[in-house]
Amino acid sequence: MARGKAISSYLYHMDLSTRKPSSYQTKNVTVTAQTFIANEPAQSWETWHQCFGHISYSGLQKLHDLKLTDGFNVNTCTAKPDCITCTEAKQLKEPFNKITKCNTKSGELTHIDLWGKYSIHSLQEQQYYIVFVDDAAQWIGVDFLKEKNQAGRMVKNYLTHLINQGKQPKSI
Repeated sequence: MARGKAISSYLYHMDLSTRKPSSYQTKNVTVTAQTFIANEPAQSWETWHQCFGHISYSGLQKLHDLKLTDGFNVNTCTAKPDCITCTEAKQLKEPFNKITKCNTKSGELTHIDLWGKYSIHSLQEQQYYIVFVDDAAQWIGVDFLKEKNQAGRMVKNYLTHLINQGKQPKSI
């Protein structure tokens, strides 16, 4: 028999009572309803994660630590693996296509990015780096710099290199 009292919208406090089953003897063990509950095997974190509607593992850990749920028998030695369903559900966009059509020839369009200043110096006292990416060839070049003002010289050197290779730079 079950009775419920509404606590708030869609939340009820339930009082359950069961009829007492007749106990019987099997293989020198007396079996009752309480025996089955006490011997129920502990489930893994992953099983409980799915049973609770993919709640986070930290949420499950809180339920377990604060004993907020009766019958929450978990094997604490089991792993808490990444859930593929949760990861896919959190993706907002489809992955980009790996095949792209390039309308430029090698050397025509170059993407350049300057990074720094880093608080830790390299062995050669460099704190910046500049990256060159050829749009058509997907070639990547990296140069390290001690000072930010060296970036202009590196860009000129890169463009000279392209021209020496017989390529026609059009935009960066």
